[in-house]
Amino acid sequence: MGVVAALPYGLLTGGLLAASWGLLRAGSMTVVPLYDADAASDPAALSTVVAVSLAAFAVATLAFTVLRAVGRDSVVVVAGYGVAVLSVALTTAWRARAYE
Repeated sequence: MGVVAALPYGLLTGGLLAASWGLLRAGSMTVVPLYDADAASDPAALSTVVAVSLAAFAVATLAFTVLRAVGRDSVVVVAGYGVAVLSVALTTAWRARAYE
C-alpha cells in the first residue's frame, strides 16, 4: 500500500527534475509560459535560481517518496517535508526578487 501511496509523489519528483533540467538547458526564462521578459534584469540568473529551486523541491519530494513507500511516514516526516518545501519556496522568492 505504501508504494501505491508514494506513486504520485514519485511522478511529481520526475516532473520537477524534468522542469529543472529543461530550465538549466535553456539557460533563460523564455521557455516558461506567462513569463514577462521585460520584468527581469538577468533572465539567465533567474532561470538558474528557479532551476536549482525545482531541483531542491525534487530532492525533498524524493526523500518523502522513499519514506512514504517504505511506510515510515509519520506526523514528524510530513511536517518536516512541509517545512522543507516552505523553506525552499521562501528562499526562492527572496533570491528571485534580486533579478526582477
